[in-house]
Amino acid sequence: MKGIVLLMVGIILLLLAAAGGWYAYNKFIAPPPDAAVGQAKAKPAPGPPPVYVRLAPFTVPAIGAERPEQLITFVIVLMVRDQSAESQVNDRMPRVMDTFLTTLYGAIDEGEMINGSLVDVAGVKKRLQAACDRLLGSDVVKEVLVQTVLQRRF
Repeated sequence: MKGIVLLMVGIILLLLAAAGGWYAYNKFIAPPPDAAVGQAKAKPAPGPPPVYVRLAPFTVPAIGAERPEQLITFVIVLMVRDQSAESQVNDRMPRVMDTFLTTLYGAIDEGEMINGSLVDVAGVKKRLQAACDRLLGSDVVKEVLVQTVLQRRF
């Protein structure tokens, strides 16, 4: 009998602790329901979804002091603002490919692209974005996405 009474008291205390925690959470932590509605209204309407332009893979050799040390292959996708920007990139695709290849070769030659034995992807993205901005204008390409980097050492 004594065990049942202790069990009942324990359950009652557990329920009281849970109710106190729920009250404290709603009072001090959770935002009021009106604030959540106001935040949802304050968000601007999203614009049109971005368009992605996939480029052919780039393969660039990393040449050491006496011989090539590795081949690096990049798969790059450009995120552009809309369909008109996509047509602008496609119209100038040979120039875009040439600019990217020149930028990648220059980055390897200057030693800025390879950090130790690994490719500095953030640095590559930054250089390619700057090249896009110079070639196409700063409002055409939103972001340069490096999907894949494959390194083959010799």
